[in-house]
Amino acid sequence: MAAPLSLKAKRLTLNASVILILLVTCYLLPVTIFAGSGLVFSIGGATFIQGATHFWVTSAHPTFSGITTAGAAVSGTVGSEAVSATADASGNWSWTPTADLTGDNTVSITSGSQSASFTLTIGQLPATIATSSAGGLAPAGSILPTVAILGFGALLTTFGLWGLKRRI
Repeated sequence: MAAPLSLKAKRLTLNASVILILLVTCYLLPVTIFAGSGLVFSIGGATFIQGATHFWVTSAHPTFSGITTAGAAVSGTVGSEAVSATADASGNWSWTPTADLTGDNTVSITSGSQSASFTLTIGQLPATIATSSAGGLAPAGSILPTVAILGFGALLTTFGLWGLKRRI
């Protein structure tokens, strides 16, 4: 039978747990907040929904824009056209096709370890696809819900660890 942990060992374990939780939170907070921006965030003035596999615009010359590492190269293809852009000092980039796009176009854009692949259709959004007005959805990249949830989680964790420490 194993001997029970001493009070000193319990406190050391508790302190190590607190440090681990703080390190994970400090890493995840910026990653979570900036997740909404995305390599591609706008196509033809419409906000691109991260992770979408199909997107519709009506313009034959839609401007693609997004964000990546400052000064990074952005490359890929849209239909049969090659995408080539360089991010500015803030990480913003944009590209507009030189030829008219029509119908369905396979899109593949990469920059460093980031990538986006989807089908872009030039035309009207089919009536069978549900839509929402702009006021019905949170804007892409809104950090308020993320910060509120993380803050509430940190508060619960703090009080839970405080109660655990008082119990030991």
